[in-house]
Amino acid sequence: MARAAALPPSRLSPSTLPLLPLLLLLLQETRAQDVRVRVAAEVRGHLGDTVELPCYLLPPAPEVRVSQVTWQRLDMSEDLQNVAIFHPQYGPSFPSPKPGKERLSFVKPGQGTAAGTGTMVDVRDATLALRGLTVEDEGNYTCDFATYPQGTIRGVTWLRVIAEPQNHAETQEVTLSLEPVPVARCVSAGGRPPARVSWLSPLDGETRESQASGPVPGTVTVTSRFTLVPLGRADGVKITCRVEHESFKEPVLLPVTLSVRYPPEVSISGYDDNWYIGRSEATLNCDVRSKPEPTGYDWSTTSGVFPASAVAQGPRLIVHSVDKLFNTTFICTVTNAVGTGRAEQVVLVRDTPRASPQDVGPVVWGAVGGTLLVLLLLAGGALAFILLRVRRRKSPGGGDGGRGGTYEDPKTQVFGNGGPVFWTPTAPGPPRPEGKDEEEKGLMLPPPPAIEDDMESQLDGSLISRRAVYV
Repeated sequence: MARAAALPPSRLSPSTLPLLPLLLLLLQETRAQDVRVRVAAEVRGHLGDTVELPCYLLPPAPEVRVSQVTWQRLDMSEDLQNVAIFHPQYGPSFPSPKPGKERLSFVKPGQGTAAGTGTMVDVRDATLALRGLTVEDEGNYTCDFATYPQGTIRGVTWLRVIAEPQNHAETQEVTLSLEPVPVARCVSAGGRPPARVSWLSPLDGETRESQASGPVPGTVTVTSRFTLVPLGRADGVKITCRVEHESFKEPVLLPVTLSVRYPPEVSISGYDDNWYIGRSEATLNCDVRSKPEPTGYDWSTTSGVFPASAVAQGPRLIVHSVDKLFNTTFICTVTNAVGTGRAEQVVLVRDTPRASPQDVGPVVWGAVGGTLLVLLLLAGGALAFILLRVRRRKSPGGGDGGRGGTYEDPKTQVFGNGGPVFWTPTAPGPPRPEGKDEEEKGLMLPPPPAIEDDMESQLDGSLISRRAVYV
């Protein structure tokens, strides 16, 4: 097979031999066409840090010669300028004042030592380092390799400058009102690009956002205010400012506790609906929720008459002895720096104390126990009555308890006791309809007493009834 595939040298025409160098040159051109520049499509750098712009010539083909590497920048004004040049013989140069040679350098070790020595350096890595990153450094950077025989090969990198913002949130103390006002503020200062600010709150509110120039040119400060109608229930509620930025690994959460000033919200406790004549040491408490704290308490009545045995001690009203004058409505009025609040409590004075649950309990349980006992006795009596009826039905009839109820000697059993016997003829009744006997059998009625069970033999051979009364 190898001999069949090979071309014998004797068959090569002498005219084809001069074409071999041309064939080898075409193969080299084909390999050179595969050479390319590898760069990063986008590089992000933080403001003030050092960033590297990678640029490589691939693959490292020895037949491709690099004559020069040039870095160009297309700034915001779309002006193209050379910022860094490297020559294999003369070394690096930085013609543009911005960024300038103070901030630029080629990363590859040894490339900076060839300048002015006349030594040729094989340049394959043209990675450029940029120090002290500023906002003006943002733009498109082009890496150009001037090669032979390929020509110029380039790659473009977009450099983004990022500034991490500084964040803080604070509450804004407000006074109770019916109009929405800002109650909290969150500031994200000096971000590039601007930060995204939002609020997490259990209350219904709105967000108002504004932007301004940051402390460093090219940065932005975002201010977000959370607004709502400030009511007393909003005081002390925690809300959270959420800041998102591409320089953060995760969002920043800043909690804030709302502060709302409102007048006193008053309620009265301590009345148990058991104030009676002569009761001592009863109290009423004036419960207050307010911001700021109350500055004064005042106790009064709707009747205008204040009982002499009642003593007001701030939020407490102490009653030493209850009398008819307490049969009124008490008012507690509380004042703070914002306003005034009040509450009322109606008091009903009884002649005698109301039975307490401790006193009623034994009576109730006694009544329940007695009722259960009566029910048990009734159930027992009913059960005994039913058992007695069942036993009587099962036992044979007769005044003396039936034939098995008394003992009789053999003579009496054979001849009887000699009394007369009376027979009552029974007239035949009308014929019973068909099926009547079956119906009575189905009713399970007790059978009539047999005649022989009611008769007793006498000494003279006669039979007399055991139940008949003879005169």
